[in-house]
Amino acid sequence: MKITLSLVRQVLKDALGFESFVAGFVRRIEKDEECPSAAISAEGTMFYNPRFCCEHVTCKEDLFSLVMHEVLHAVFGHFIYRGGPIENIAADAIINATISRGFAYHSNGGTLFRKLYAAEGLEGLLRPESRMAESRYDKVYRALYQTYGRGEAMTTGELIQTLKILDPGHGVRVLLLGSHPQVDQGQNDQRRAGPRAVAFPVEVLERMARELRGSLSRCRAAGQYQTLMNMVIEVLKSRLSLRRALLEQYATRRRVGLFLQASTSPERSASPVPVYPSKRDLVLVAAGVYPGHFHNRKFKPRRAERGAAVYLDVSGSVHEHLPRIVGLVARLRGRVKSIYLFSNRVVETSLQALSEGRIGTTYGTDFDCIAESVLEHGYDRAIVITDGYASLDDELSARLAAGSVKILTVLFGGKTDCPEFEPFGEVVQLDDVTGPA
Repeated sequence: MKITLSLVRQVLKDALGFESFVAGFVRRIEKDEECPSAAISAEGTMFYNPRFCCEHVTCKEDLFSLVMHEVLHAVFGHFIYRGGPIENIAADAIINATISRGFAYHSNGGTLFRKLYAAEGLEGLLRPESRMAESRYDKVYRALYQTYGRGEAMTTGELIQTLKILDPGHGVRVLLLGSHPQVDQGQNDQRRAGPRAVAFPVEVLERMARELRGSLSRCRAAGQYQTLMNMVIEVLKSRLSLRRALLEQYATRRRVGLFLQASTSPERSASPVPVYPSKRDLVLVAAGVYPGHFHNRKFKPRRAERGAAVYLDVSGSVHEHLPRIVGLVARLRGRVKSIYLFSNRVVETSLQALSEGRIGTTYGTDFDCIAESVLEHGYDRAIVITDGYASLDDELSARLAAGSVKILTVLFGGKTDCPEFEPFGEVVQLDDVTGPA
């Protein structure tokens, strides 16, 4: 079967909808003999091995399974795990089960996986219709493929740990879809390492996750494979939440809502053993001179204090949205100790008081009080949660710009823009960062 851009997009649109973002994300198709099967780059290029596809990808259903497999690696964030045999098998087991059952029609029940893998042993976890009864993998397999009943959600990390216990030999070498990095791969070509070694942009992952979550949720109503679907929905929910990475972009260097951010700093130490020798030491050794003591350069963990200054609009219909707002802020528990409430003046409160619904308003609304508070405290970053119906004085706006202040604006209540804060950072919807209520 000849693989073209139009064919790849069509099989994705058939499953995800005519206006599918995932389908549009794939922008180019390239042959790559060094790619074991297929991979998708963060730029939207799909690489495929023509020999593998000629032998195994014989219909549209097989092509859908291959492409969706690569997409789900990126959406599920599997690149964070070490590239050992068990980690690779666990990641692929979850993805193949998701495709085989969640997209049963468009994958023809996972025919590609049935052709590639044996129906018994550890390899049997990678395909539907395996013979696992009374084997050590029986319960794990039923968690992935059971048809009825409810079960607890399982993360990829938990599956990895379970398989390490069930298989002390730490896996068998099997053909895995996509280019899976090995433990010793290091900083090799990221294109061939596939999406498990490449971090896709957060906004791309969130749009993919939202689309896939909608498709899988519609399948969920049939009452099938509940444990697997619980697992998948929980993974996708995390993609739709306000990420730590995004929040840390708006963490101020000043001491507010204190949390600790880990980093490293270089440190020198003298030793007769060349652990991490300096360039000077290497030059001396190369010249035939033994330094006696090497000046080793090592990195020492350092924890820098950073804080999140969170401002919550309490002037209007905030009570209607308060449960989700509290849930959003509560995700920062351990990082945010206080939060600022504002209407036409700023009042500091605790996360506990906010959780109990103890909020007050001075009525009216303006963003001037936020700007004044940010400037007074010297914050370089802030997070503003608001309905967006307020104004900002031009002089205060200019002072924020002069101070290079960055502001993340989270909107609730229906307004879709906030021109007052748009020059200072991202403007997102509460629905987009918390998911449906």
